[in-house]
Amino acid sequence: MNVSSYVYGRSFYHRFDVRPKLAFTLLFSIVTFMMSSPEGMAAVLLLPLILMLIAAGAKETWHCYLHILPLVIILLLFIPLQERDGVPLLIVHGITVMTEEGLWTVMRIISRLCGVSGILMLLLITERNEDIIRGLRAFHLPYNAAIAVSMILRFIPYLASLFSEIRDSMSLRLEEGKRGYPVLPSITSLVVASIRMIPETAAALEERGFGRRKLQYEPSEKPQSYSLQWLLGAIIPLSLLFVR
Repeated sequence: MNVSSYVYGRSFYHRFDVRPKLAFTLLFSIVTFMMSSPEGMAAVLLLPLILMLIAAGAKETWHCYLHILPLVIILLLFIPLQERDGVPLLIVHGITVMTEEGLWTVMRIISRLCGVSGILMLLLITERNEDIIRGLRAFHLPYNAAIAVSMILRFIPYLASLFSEIRDSMSLRLEEGKRGYPVLPSITSLVVASIRMIPETAAALEERGFGRRKLQYEPSEKPQSYSLQWLLGAIIPLSLLFVR
């Protein structure tokens, strides 16, 4: 609520109305889980990446995907070890380390993770908080629910950024020669920092009219290309079904 992920830009995706953009985000996220072919998985992985590069540039794109990079690495390291049945691809001292089926499974999971995460991050960096609320209100979502959803979408990336700063600070305090960072103290610091943010978050909610009817974000006027935006928002994700 207090830290916006919005990145100013004049790309075509910035100019899209938030309502078809929300529908596109939801529809694309659903279609992502229907992809099973190599072409389909590549499409759901690359489309958000390309859109983010156009809308925010390489530096901001790298910053966004950096948050999910550790999870991708963990998936690459451990999931293939659990899939031992099938055609062996890597054998070490007579032990099957990776199979074709295991590699296929991890690539499918990674494509879905990056696809859904990428399209949500794209929404957050191209729309302001109040515009997301207006878009949710346009779909007749109750105001309190709309502002709560908007707060969650902003709060999670902020916590990820805060945890990264705490982790770096903890790493600097380690004795020379040691590597990594203490996990439990880092998590404890994150919890304490989150609790201390409660008054600020409550004040931000009150400022936006949470719990009061008189301060309501209403949907904005429809742009001239509104129908075309809806058409593109539906055609692009549905067209991916032909390569699934």
